[in-house]
Amino acid sequence: MTAPRLTLALLTVGTLAAPSALANPRPMPFTYGYSTQPKGGFEIEQYADLVPVRIAKEGDGGTEAVTSLRSVLQTELEYGISDRLEFGWYFAFKQAASTSPSLAFDGVKQRLRLRLAEAGDWPVDVALYLEMAEFHDELEFEQKIILSRRFGIATLAANLWVEQEWAFQEGEWEFIYNPTVATTFEVSPHVTLGLEYWARGHFGEGDAHHYLGPTVLLQSGEYWLTLGAYARLDDISEGAVVGDDYGKVWIRAIVGIGL
Repeated sequence: MTAPRLTLALLTVGTLAAPSALANPRPMPFTYGYSTQPKGGFEIEQYADLVPVRIAKEGDGGTEAVTSLRSVLQTELEYGISDRLEFGWYFAFKQAASTSPSLAFDGVKQRLRLRLAEAGDWPVDVALYLEMAEFHDELEFEQKIILSRRFGIATLAANLWVEQEWAFQEGEWEFIYNPTVATTFEVSPHVTLGLEYWARGHFGEGDAHHYLGPTVLLQSGEYWLTLGAYARLDDISEGAVVGDDYGKVWIRAIVGIGL
């Protein structure tokens, strides 16, 4: 074996043999899990949400409906203040679906996640999550109760999730709920498969949107990738229409690197 091939083989074996505990991956793209960074632990996570939607386009024959991609990019810096308290700082960018899309900085978010006990001490593991966001057109306040229980290779998790949004340009409040439920199966130390449901709606209104889809986590040492592809369940018999920002399909990918 030549020297370059030997070096490549050693690097590959070293990567696959690296302990999975070096990182704190997210097996579920929308549902926050119970685990947190250990004290002094640091991780960088990159989110990408991709949502195909229908938009109006002016052509030679008049206005027509075409498909465009709405996307949200978020970079998170995650740090373990203690073994049970974690801090996160996000930088958010958005690209609207249009005939001439452009990516723009949207704002920043800060959050805390606190585990109330060690995993397995209670019948159901419980954590609390608080977040505040400062966007270009609104302030957001977010709270979650994170519930989790592990059964061998399977984990069942749920987030009781609400938001309050102050649109200061309009001077109006919005009150939103975002429940999630997911189950995952650890096929190997490097592969976890799952199924996840999530919804988004406004309190007092009947406009909730529901999504369900498969998820996969791929992990090697301090590097990991989580991917979820979701089909919209509400108005399932109707086609996509212009002006609907939620779309019929929602894709979220997260890449994480533990440092």
